[in-house]
Amino acid sequence: MPLDPVDTLRRVPFFAVLRPEELKTLANHCAVRRLGAGELLFAEGDPCDGLFVVQSGAIRLFKVAENGREQVLATERAGSTVAELPLFDGGTFPAAAMAVEDSTLLFLPKREFLDLCRRDSEVAFAVIRTLASRFRYLTSLVEELSLKEVSHRLARFLRDRALLYGVRTRRGIEFPLEETNQEIGAEIGTVRDLVSRNLRRFVDRGIIKMERRKVIVLDMAELEAQIAGAKRAALADR
Repeated sequence: MPLDPVDTLRRVPFFAVLRPEELKTLANHCAVRRLGAGELLFAEGDPCDGLFVVQSGAIRLFKVAENGREQVLATERAGSTVAELPLFDGGTFPAAAMAVEDSTLLFLPKREFLDLCRRDSEVAFAVIRTLASRFRYLTSLVEELSLKEVSHRLARFLRDRALLYGVRTRRGIEFPLEETNQEIGAEIGTVRDLVSRNLRRFVDRGIIKMERRKVIVLDMAELEAQIAGAKRAALADR
């Protein structure tokens, strides 16, 4: 069954304030964009001509250093928007975006989006709240990357996955782990070897158990201690 653009727009916080007829009008201005897994939506430095809304799938936002090292900034899923910032400052995309899996997006032209913000103060303030939330997230990301050790960042990654996707069983909290160690490294700002080393140490200390494409958290309290940076939990250098 085809996805309804109106339902997709209604899931976006700053479009949810619109009346049904306004959402329908807005949807009529949207174009559908489909991407296969691994396909680039836009590159860093490309001009921004409008707003993308994720309808299905997942879009990864990332930056690549000169040495080829990748840092993931966020992964956006259905109901999330991509590329609000350059719509307002007139600049280019500050990061690249790629489909993590087969994805469908709605594209709303820049003029239509900005005209809506000028007409409707509720929408404009909701956009400001979204941008403020993204700023807070990026501020915390900078803190994580610059001030926390790899073991702490990896522990937070595993804890967050356990809370989002975990199922409590007799063995512990189990959740799927599809990412490779290199992809996890890009997510937490380190390299594959350090991810592998710290995962092995977590296993050796009885904090987690790893099975094929699955993690079992055996000791959530100790995992939390890693995040807090307790002396007893320090496992690795940066």
